[in-house]
Amino acid sequence: MTNIAFDRVIDDLGAATDKDGSRLKMESVICSDPEGTRIHYFQEPGLINVRSIAKPIACLALGVAIDRGLAFNGVGITLDTPVWPLLSKYASVEDTQTRAAWGRVVFRDLLRVTLGHDKGLMFSKDIKDRDPDTFVQYVVNYPITGEVGKNFIYSNAGTFLLSTMITEFLDVQLDQFVFEHLLNPLEINEFHWDQYGQYTAGCTGLWMYNKDLHKIGRLLLGDGKWNGRQVVPASFVQEMRSPQVDPPTHRYVASRAFPKWSYGLNLWICEDGNYYCDGTDGQYLIVLPERQRVVTALGFQPDTTPVSDALGLFK
Repeated sequence: MTNIAFDRVIDDLGAATDKDGSRLKMESVICSDPEGTRIHYFQEPGLINVRSIAKPIACLALGVAIDRGLAFNGVGITLDTPVWPLLSKYASVEDTQTRAAWGRVVFRDLLRVTLGHDKGLMFSKDIKDRDPDTFVQYVVNYPITGEVGKNFIYSNAGTFLLSTMITEFLDVQLDQFVFEHLLNPLEINEFHWDQYGQYTAGCTGLWMYNKDLHKIGRLLLGDGKWNGRQVVPASFVQEMRSPQVDPPTHRYVASRAFPKWSYGLNLWICEDGNYYCDGTDGQYLIVLPERQRVVTALGFQPDTTPVSDALGLFK
């Protein structure tokens, strides 16, 4: 990408307004491709909550751990390992139908969010009045009325439950787990992850610099390699960016710059082969394979439509 083309995106972001007519509140944009890396800071860089982009970061670390022989309570973990025999060690379900449905949930369902719920769980409005120590019981007792492994409803529940299992069976917090398996090899040392009671949130609340978030995007584009080292198995990265649910998703809007056509493992998949993750307030990690391009953007912008429209110029 030329400097002129990059500057056009920055100019668009600087001139755009949200639905209330206010200027966009962005922190930074980074774009890298074979022509080089270009960075623009709208303000002094800092640690920003990347929101839902925490999910694919936790997922990548899980992929590394699985490759190294991850086991919970003596049970070897794969994407097809049932979760209820593990969750049931520290959680209980009252309704027999819901308990039976949990018996069909495997780790893959936590990551592609095919739990069979009729709404997304563990979002801020969903948990704001709940005691964090009750979050696990709330999630596992929420009725499963859809088909496990089939019914996709975007949710924070899966990655949160993954975080709880890591702590319960490995006696480490998710932030430590992710640092050991993923962030440390990428030389990402400055970050913070919010807690939900005794567990790392997992699904959100990861505070990072954009320069470090961009490393995650480069890792995805590079099939799990960083500086010539295979950090994450290439087969696991391919699994993450492959459609896991029947398109179109319930969040599909064809007119958007990056339509949410399908969902992989914690990544949105577009019809044109691009894939990405976005977070509340204008956080984006976008991979454009055909152009060998990665784009990351961080901000404080609740109305994300003008943000994604401007970033669409990178395509």
